Amino acid sequence: MTLRDNVHRLVNEHLKLGPTGKPHMVSALLAELRDAVTPGNSGAGDGAGGLPIPINPDAVEMLARVERELKSEYWEMLAIVWPASLEELLLQLPSGAPDAAWEAYLDHVTLDWVDKITTFLWPVKPRRKLFGKTCPSCSQAVHGEDRAVCLTLGCWDTEGELAKIGDWNIRCEACEAAWSGNEVAWLLRAFDTPEPKVALPS
Repeated sequence: MTLRDNVHRLVNEHLKLGPTGKPHMVSALLAELRDAVTPGNSGAGDGAGGLPIPINPDAVEMLARVERELKSEYWEMLAIVWPASLEELLLQLPSGAPDAAWEAYLDHVTLDWVDKITTFLWPVKPRRKLFGKTCPSCSQAVHGEDRAVCLTLGCWDTEGELAKIGDWNIRCEACEAAWSGNEVAWLLRAFDTPEPKVALPS
């Protein structure tokens, strides 16, 4: 991702790959964050005589932090106090960076905001535990004093939706062996295959 890509995701509607690999349009991350400030607000009630308007203080703080940090970076870069909106300032960044070093730095900063907002809006779902399955590497199904499940499956994307199976991964929490891509499909099929019965000698 480049600085321009990061700004685009923060400010504009943009394409995202769905679970089937088909692209679809999603809202700008800052628009999603602003919507999260008042979750479920229907516009009814004004907090005084009507229904109270719910406010998500964490969303308010994150939005304020991005704006504070962005204006600080802009002042450090050009010694200009930006008077307009957060979105307008972000759109100025790709052309406003005075040199390649600043552009690389702002690329890192904006990507950090993209990651933090994405994680806030769509917290990563926990990995699925593969109960009763034995790790092909260390031959354990559970480990540790608390007998925790060894094998876990990562099958969610960054927005909490089911990812394409090609993006899944399996990890052993005991020996740290890992499998991804076609190996995951192969392992899942192997786990569901019953062990062959061996005829006992008469």
